Amino acid sequence: MECKFKVGIIVPCYNEAKRISLGNFDTHVVSHSDHFFCFVNDGSSDGTLELLEQFAIRYPKQVYVVNNENNLGKAESVRKGVNYMFLLGKFDIIGFIDADLATPLFEIDETIKIFENPKKLIAFGSRIKHLGGNIERKFIRYLLGRIFATVVSNWLIKTPVYDTQCGFKFFRSTIIDDIFFKPFVSKWFFDIELFCRTIQTYKNIDINEISQERFLNTWQDVKGSKIKLSDYFKVPLELIKLKLHYRI
Repeated sequence: MECKFKVGIIVPCYNEAKRISLGNFDTHVVSHSDHFFCFVNDGSSDGTLELLEQFAIRYPKQVYVVNNENNLGKAESVRKGVNYMFLLGKFDIIGFIDADLATPLFEIDETIKIFENPKKLIAFGSRIKHLGGNIERKFIRYLLGRIFATVVSNWLIKTPVYDTQCGFKFFRSTIIDDIFFKPFVSKWFFDIELFCRTIQTYKNIDINEISQERFLNTWQDVKGSKIKLSDYFKVPLELIKLKLHYRI
């Protein structure tokens, strides 16, 4: 499938050997000649790197592998992958998705269409349950997520974002250097930092004009998530740290 944009897609991977479905990526690569994947192995110890390198050998023109010798965390892995693809200088759009494909690959096409509006710099998925959709989230995660999102939206970034934490975000390449060059302050909530940095960089522009949240048609909780419920107890201090740092 041809599209008007060349799209670089980062996939952070940590011990994903038993969860990652390379068959789905295989099908997508074959059918989307303008989609390019960069898998970032984050110090895995379960054979993930070997699987990714074998996959890259099959598609040397569309698949890249970046290897972190040590585990650096998702935030740094995403940042490293995004900057790697940006420096190649051949992508119009660069984004990241989760290796478990909680958001299926077919959601990419509709999301990328948002950039047909030349004003849009950011497009990202939102896990909102709606008629006709297939959004499967555990109730407790949904509840905690709504509380979290409300605090972030109203207190921190003061922007009506429904779902800051969905790991499905895409950016026009012209914004990459501004929001991905520096290491993140918070390894837990780098998604929120991306909004903070965008608001700071484009402070004279309404963020609603340059970004768009898209209701996903399909999303599901995949077993084996690295995020634990106890991680939510880190929220207050992390948000205060971001508030003090960015002073939005």
